[in-house]
Amino acid sequence: MSTQDAQEDQAIGAAQVAAWLLQHPDFFHEHEELLDHLRIPHPHTGAAVSLLERLVQRLRSRCQEVEQRQHDMLKAARDSEHVVNRLHHLALELMNCDGLDAVVATCNDMLRGDFKADNVVLRLIGHGKSRDGLHFIAPEDKALKQLATLFRKRQPVCGRLRPRQQIFLFGEDGADIKSAVLIPLYEAREIGVLALGSANEARFYPGMGTLFISQLGDLVARALARHLEPPLHTAEAGM
Repeated sequence: MSTQDAQEDQAIGAAQVAAWLLQHPDFFHEHEELLDHLRIPHPHTGAAVSLLERLVQRLRSRCQEVEQRQHDMLKAARDSEHVVNRLHHLALELMNCDGLDAVVATCNDMLRGDFKADNVVLRLIGHGKSRDGLHFIAPEDKALKQLATLFRKRQPVCGRLRPRQQIFLFGEDGADIKSAVLIPLYEAREIGVLALGSANEARFYPGMGTLFISQLGDLVARALARHLEPPLHTAEAGM
């Protein structure tokens, strides 16, 4: 018999023994004398330890894992509470805005401050005068195709942007941006996009939770819609 065959037989035998012991958990209770012959290696040193000591180590390890999970859950809960408080603060400030410029200024200040964004850009669909942090995109502008998927899915997108997309959204400031989140803005129609950029490549990443980001977009879209003129075809339809 070759060495490989012997190893396979040993592996099969070990698996069968393990399965049998799982089906007969009282085996060592009926054969306690076998416990004196067991040799269980320490998980770190490799030295043989008693079965009782090994069980204590195993229980201690499990307790540490449970404590770590509890710690992670508490941290996640505290982080969520902080985000909810920041969204509440933003909502109150947006309610006090008396014009489009005030909405844009509030978004710039609070998203850079409370939400730690390095760059904040609003690109709205329509015609208007651009100013700091706000740019308009004509509905017929072919550049809107870069955002077609974003508008179709109506879900925030996080991570690194394609070079053309980054330049389109952030302009010359886009060179320093390592990660970003794009938030589609809707309020009965496509309003535009809110883009947050960060110099930290780990700040916004694919797979991160977007529930609060979506709620942020809803707040900003509602505030903007109050001060935006309706599209021309909509206004004509109401005449």
